[in-house]
Amino acid sequence: MASFAGAPIYLLNIGADPSRLDEVEQKLKPLLPDFTRIGAVEEIERRAARSGERAFVLVVAPSTEAEPFARLIDIVTRYRGSIFFILISGEISGSGYKQLVQAGNADWVPEDGPPQEILDTIARQRGGAASAAAQTKRPTVISYVSSAGGVGNSTLAIETSVQLARGKATKDAKICLVDLDFQTSHICDHLDLEARLQIGEIMGAPERLDDQLLNVFASRHSSGLHVFACPRNRFQYSDLDIGVLDALFGRIAQHYDYIFIDLPVIWREWTVHILSASQGLLVTGLNTIPGLRQVSETLAAIRSAVSAAPEIRVVLNRSEVKLIGGVARRNHVATVLGSEKPFYVRESPIALECANAGTPMTITHPSSRVVRDIDAISGFCVKLKANWVGAE
Repeated sequence: MASFAGAPIYLLNIGADPSRLDEVEQKLKPLLPDFTRIGAVEEIERRAARSGERAFVLVVAPSTEAEPFARLIDIVTRYRGSIFFILISGEISGSGYKQLVQAGNADWVPEDGPPQEILDTIARQRGGAASAAAQTKRPTVISYVSSAGGVGNSTLAIETSVQLARGKATKDAKICLVDLDFQTSHICDHLDLEARLQIGEIMGAPERLDDQLLNVFASRHSSGLHVFACPRNRFQYSDLDIGVLDALFGRIAQHYDYIFIDLPVIWREWTVHILSASQGLLVTGLNTIPGLRQVSETLAAIRSAVSAAPEIRVVLNRSEVKLIGGVARRNHVATVLGSEKPFYVRESPIALECANAGTPMTITHPSSRVVRDIDAISGFCVKLKANWVGAE
């Protein structure tokens, strides 16, 4: 019999292709080597009754639109109290998810997500140490602040967060990217994902946002990065209340180690609140005289608005590199920005190529020079977390 600190765990197929069951089993073995495959609900019931311990059943199913999903809902309702079900499938709708969790003994984990999510779900249900740790999690918040439109703020936020999601030093960290540009959001386009954050659902009642709804709102990238972004809408959310964002980030903070925020160019009533809550700010711009002046003005605005200033660094994107090496016009940077020590990210056709393909440069061109430039920013983020944790 399988065990997770004493809890019996089973694997059940309800209507999925048998090969999918094999794939799920291979993913789980390193973390749950002794779980048991089972072929019928009655067998689950008999074994759970003999063990005296609440059983966990990992259910592999094809989709919420198929007949097997209706069967699963029936099973979940029937075994309420004695068995907890974890559905492993592709993306499900918000209404399907609500239907699943309504009975109180079921949850959903995406089939392309890391296996650790399954362990975390079990730990939360059993009230174990992992659950307690999640409740006291202190994430590192890093905001990308654009000095002007078109400087590549979103691209830099994407590449940095994907690097950390795939990096060896942060392999066990949970990382998310939050896009606060509700009108012209395009982060999900760069990652070939569906934007799933329906912030309108909680605008009238932020207290409605629970872990289950947050799970539905997350778009999951193959790198392990979770993205919270709204479908584009130019006429909604302009009057978004800070209480809604407090509820969103309060819930997110319980589940992630790094929270990257892509702020819109236009500052809102809540912008300074976000800046003040960040441990690191990355001000993005271009290495031209007008661009450097915009960066300088943005730095001044931040430092005048935020009393306890977080660590601030400048990122000069699409920088020109000399034929013999080195960044062009460094003297201009020193003249306009003084003692600031910017990160330079070189101009590269790879960026446009990857934007059109919906794939991060970090994944398709990991050895390119532009990716190595961004790696320096990732290193800053990792060091920032280490310094902040060490100071607590």
